[in-house]
Amino acid sequence: MNTILPTSEPAAEELRRLAAAAEPALRARPDLARTVLNLARHQRRRRRLGRAAASVGGGFVVLTTLAAATLLGRAEYFTVPQPSQNMESTVRVGERVVFSKKLLPARGDVVVVKLAENGHEYDSIMRVVALPGDTIGCPAEVTGQCEAIVVNGVTVPEDYLGTTVTDPFPTSTVPAHMVFLLGDNRPQANDSRYIGPVKLTEVTGVAVHIKDSEGRTRAVPGAPAHDGPGNRDNVDPAGPVPPPGVSETR
Repeated sequence: MNTILPTSEPAAEELRRLAAAAEPALRARPDLARTVLNLARHQRRRRRLGRAAASVGGGFVVLTTLAAATLLGRAEYFTVPQPSQNMESTVRVGERVVFSKKLLPARGDVVVVKLAENGHEYDSIMRVVALPGDTIGCPAEVTGQCEAIVVNGVTVPEDYLGTTVTDPFPTSTVPAHMVFLLGDNRPQANDSRYIGPVKLTEVTGVAVHIKDSEGRTRAVPGAPAHDGPGNRDNVDPAGPVPPPGVSETR
């Protein structure tokens, strides 16, 4: 025969509280297992998406790099190093000139042209002094020296030359589709006085600015002002200098 021990009211209340607290653990919800499984699947899916995003991000970087490499040579702007003294002191040897492919050359512009000597093709940087149909010459004064070049009968000031003297050369008319080019270092430059006018199709770029060896940028003296590349514009790096044995000076 079991004996029932009397229970005080506070003790009974404590037992009821403990039983109520233990009830959820003793009587689990029927859908608890399904909820746990769904949570696990969701976490696995998030991990997969994270890995896929990282993969896509890496692929985007690769594609961007490939696109940049593919577009090399297709930018509007490109850089050419000055290999000779034919443009001293406007452009010094080793300085880099940034050119635009889209600008049309005007009088005073510094341009880069493709020339060839002894079977070697190279870039030459010179200044446009006359356009197709212009007359150009440097007549000798009574002193035997030429004081200034004359284009279409008008004396052209060239303050950017400093004390450089231009030897006299006869007046001629620039043929159609050609330009007359001079180097700023007149005593040494091998230019249109000796090689004749150059075809416009050989002009590959018009200078927008010059960069010195420290990377500082300056405008092109004596040339019309042109907008240069912006922060988001691509500029192709400097290409090769003329091969050994090829000289732009006389």
